[in-house]
Amino acid sequence: MKTDMKRINKNIEYYLNLPWKYTIEEDVDNDGKKIYIICINELPGVSSHGYSIEKAMESFKEAMALAFEMYIEAGDEIPEPVNENRYKGNIAYRTTPRRHYTIAQEAEKRNLSLSQFIDTVIDTAISKKN
Repeated sequence: MKTDMKRINKNIEYYLNLPWKYTIEEDVDNDGKKIYIICINELPGVSSHGYSIEKAMESFKEAMALAFEMYIEAGDEIPEPVNENRYKGNIAYRTTPRRHYTIAQEAEKRNLSLSQFIDTVIDTAISKKN
């Protein structure tokens, strides 16, 4: 129940104020004019462009708000930016020597590091679940 209340209290303003990471790229339009394209890294497909960084950023905020509104109206979960201070990418994993050997052998067969192989197995399992 606590999670549901937390989700209800998250509105578009909440999401707009999260520390999103975005990229800004320069390109040219069909007339050869320089344009700036802004994409939000955590939400593929949410992007905007403009003839100045200021204009691109202005329309980018509008695009973000529309995307969040669509997520909320559909009842879909909005992926939030990862707090890199909390999740550094280091996980202590203990297993049996036999499993360690088996995982190492499978990684070697695929020419992957142990960490890469474990990430692949986890990603596969998560995608099958979803």
